[in-house]
Amino acid sequence: MTMLRLYVRWPGQKRYAPVNWREGKQVGNLIYATLFTPEDVPSLEAELRATADHNVGMGWQFRKV
Repeated sequence: MTMLRLYVRWPGQKRYAPVNWREGKQVGNLIYATLFTPEDVPSLEAELRATADHNVGMGWQFRKV
């Protein structure tokens, strides 16, 4: 089964960093990053788009594990 991680980059950051979805934080160690299935992605993308007004300039992408 394919698993994905969410990576986020805020304005001023040079690189994308993986995210712990439960805590809403970027993490430096992949063991703390949340894993998602491809079926989770559409609802997560909808949530990210819905909060875009509060997260101006945030870039995000899903990457295969």
